[in-house]
Amino acid sequence: MSASNRRNFLSTTLTGGAAFGAGIASLGLHTGKAHAMNTITEAELGRVIILSFDRGELLLEGVRDKLKELDVKNAVLVSGIGTFSIARFHRITNGKTEFPTIEGPMELSSVSGIVANGEPHFHMTFADLEKTYAGHLEDGCVVWYLAELVLIELNGVNLVRKPLLDQQ
Repeated sequence: MSASNRRNFLSTTLTGGAAFGAGIASLGLHTGKAHAMNTITEAELGRVIILSFDRGELLLEGVRDKLKELDVKNAVLVSGIGTFSIARFHRITNGKTEFPTIEGPMELSSVSGIVANGEPHFHMTFADLEKTYAGHLEDGCVVWYLAELVLIELNGVNLVRKPLLDQQ
């Protein structure tokens, strides 16, 4: 199948090594087709990690570096604010993915997401003086004045993103 028919699916195993499956349920969504919803209820909260970025620092790259330094494999991003001089993201428009780069002073009003197997998957909402944007955070976002993120480490599960084929 083509790449456009693929999606990423979050799966997990418990730290004991058993595959997680008790929380998976088939749901009939708007299309009437069955989809799997993975519900993870076994995670224990670990460290609270507060990251503060200064002018000129790269946001996503900095997060990755700190996750590696702290050996954080799985986490949830609970808060994120800041400012950008350059914002890079991707979003879906008319069934296609585009990768805009916006330059100039911008306010990062929110960012949320998870870390699965050490890799952050964050979505953000930000605005310049004329427009508001939303999408998936990409490498190359440069902090204008500051950015602050708060993550909570998840212990007891091993989250992994893997491609699945859509069943359309």
